[in-house]
Amino acid sequence: MKLRVNATSNNRLPGWTWFAPFILFHAASQIALLFKYDQGISTFYLPTAIAIVLINWWGVWRVLPAMYLVVTLNTYFWGIDDWRLWPVYSLSEVIGVMLSYYLFRIVARGNYWLPSTQALIQFVIFGLFIPITIELILLQFTLIYFNHQTWETFGSLFARNWLGEFMANFGFSIPLLYSITPWMQRKGWLLYPPHQELFRSETTPILKRLEITFIYIGLLVLSIFIPFEKYWFAFGIISLYVAIRFGFGEAAFCNLFVFLITYIIPLLITGSQSRLFSSDEMLFSIFLGNLMLSLFVAVTGRVISDLQLIETRLQFQNQELENTNKELDRFVYSASHDLSAPLKSILGLVTISRLEAGGQVSPGYLNEIEKSVLKLDSFIAEILDYSRNKRQQVVAEQIELRKLCEEILENLHYLDNYNTIKVDLNALDQGILQQDKIRVKIILSNLISNAIKFQKREPGHQPVIKISSKRLSEGTLIQVEDNGEGIKPELSPKIFDMFFRASDRVSGSGLGLYIAKESASKIGATISHRSEYGKGSVFMLELPELESN
Repeated sequence: MKLRVNATSNNRLPGWTWFAPFILFHAASQIALLFKYDQGISTFYLPTAIAIVLINWWGVWRVLPAMYLVVTLNTYFWGIDDWRLWPVYSLSEVIGVMLSYYLFRIVARGNYWLPSTQALIQFVIFGLFIPITIELILLQFTLIYFNHQTWETFGSLFARNWLGEFMANFGFSIPLLYSITPWMQRKGWLLYPPHQELFRSETTPILKRLEITFIYIGLLVLSIFIPFEKYWFAFGIISLYVAIRFGFGEAAFCNLFVFLITYIIPLLITGSQSRLFSSDEMLFSIFLGNLMLSLFVAVTGRVISDLQLIETRLQFQNQELENTNKELDRFVYSASHDLSAPLKSILGLVTISRLEAGGQVSPGYLNEIEKSVLKLDSFIAEILDYSRNKRQQVVAEQIELRKLCEEILENLHYLDNYNTIKVDLNALDQGILQQDKIRVKIILSNLISNAIKFQKREPGHQPVIKISSKRLSEGTLIQVEDNGEGIKPELSPKIFDMFFRASDRVSGSGLGLYIAKESASKIGATISHRSEYGKGSVFMLELPELESN
């Protein structure tokens, strides 16, 4: 069952809802009389099941007075000749239904349309088990008090009556409350409708519909050709399959269908209960066992439906999250580009100012403006790299590694002291690499720029960066080695964390290595490093070969 929000609430019911309970209770009482086996007692007593459903739909005042009047007038047919006792005998049923409503709806605050496993368990315990137990204890005491039964038969008759009535209530009320309530809500026939509009999916795949039809036909054939008292558990196993395969709604109807074809219909056809209750041993072993299986089937079906509902909600939320991420990526990409344009204009103006002003303007001011602009431009470039890595699909293409490194170095020429650094590319493999060029460029740009930024600035020190590569059995190993500051051992595990900066001497966002690690993860690559503080670092990038798209 799915939920739609913003359902309207209408507490004004049609006038016929005041009279319909009289007809329904009378019909249910006449059917229950077919299962009568002693004074005032029936194997399957249906008026209680109907009352529990109606009281949740239409409230106390439409249901209980009608039930009390009809049950009182029908007491004669149950073998109670003294009309003065009729109102007394009918009290236990009314008390049971009132207790069901009070315990389930008021105390447990249960939802009668059974939208969850918790609601189902609450209904079974507070709406059925406790009220039916109290009702039948009151009925048995009343029968014994007026000498219509004896204490010697109390235990066996109570057990038989409880099992039959609980099974009837469980079998009828649950599928009605779960499946008919959405239709009643759409018609505006609920006194206290759910806060959400309920509906059952009207589009069931034809193969599933055929499957459940064959299952019901198979159950009917089984009920005809095999003795139920020997193979009753087979019906429970099939019902359990239905619960796992189709969920709660179909499981509830399957329980009802089994109840009808194994108990109700055979009795209506034969007119005798001997087929069902030839001995007390059969009563307890079959009746109780079948009831426990039905309970297990219903709970299993409800759990399966809850899991399906959770999965649907998670898929919806994941889709929303994915859409939000795409919108955020688009925003970051667009905003970064919009910010880059004025920065380039500022850099251009700084250059023009130098040319036109000659020596009249202090070059220190222009240098500081330029550094700030370049710093901001670098940060925007990192955000763009992060956005590209998150947004774009992995695309395999041929990469000339040496040419790519030369392009990266050309883009980094603006960094401080770049011209003083010796870059060695002699050990780069001249072959072609099959990989995602954009992400490989992001990774190498961050590794090389860090090697430039974290060089030692000491007199007599010659900064060197060596970029090398070699073929592996399943890809390529690229190494970026420098003789710079190195990394302190205690900081080494943190260098790939977002916004982590290993040194305060160099300004930066702390995003570079984080973005490199994320990009590597996208293309199945790995980044590792080794470093000796004060002597330099080596970063290793293992790139697998990607298959062509």
